[in-house]
Amino acid sequence: MDKFKSQTVGSSVGGYNIPGNASPKTKELVAQLLYDVLTSSGFGTQTGKLLKLVDISILPKLDEPQRQEARVVLEMTVSEDMLNGAGKVHGACLVHLVDICSTLPLVALSHVRGGDGSPGVSQNINTIYHAPASLGDKLRLINTSTTIGRQTMSSRIEIWDVSHHRLVASATQVKMDPSSSRL
Repeated sequence: MDKFKSQTVGSSVGGYNIPGNASPKTKELVAQLLYDVLTSSGFGTQTGKLLKLVDISILPKLDEPQRQEARVVLEMTVSEDMLNGAGKVHGACLVHLVDICSTLPLVALSHVRGGDGSPGVSQNINTIYHAPASLGDKLRLINTSTTIGRQTMSSRIEIWDVSHHRLVASATQVKMDPSSSRL
């Protein structure tokens, strides 16, 4: 459990110091998934290590107050390895962040509903680019669950440039539980 109490991926992995109304256990599950993904060796780990968990909350849905949604907010500062040849955040980098970050509210809401918090596998990611972000800009990634069903789940994300008060990208992601092999 010592690993949970250390500062990792810009936040307390144990969920103890992350703001929001989610339970400490839900926060811990979300933080641990983020930690596991971003400390593995592979694509995008340097970029991912810049992410800081800012809030994990379970809220009533705006249009259906008797239903819940999860909201996970992260922040990061744009680094050089995120840039394309024009000096702006590369679109592929943004989609990578969408894939990782928009999964987190699904894990949180699944856990709150009594599930195991499985992140599933990506089925579809639809991204719209609105404005560029540059080196040193502070980004806020606001992720919200949309639906969780028996076979699929979906979420949305807005990536805001806090430095310039503009929307950089928005996206939706549909995920599914991986099926076991039938061989």
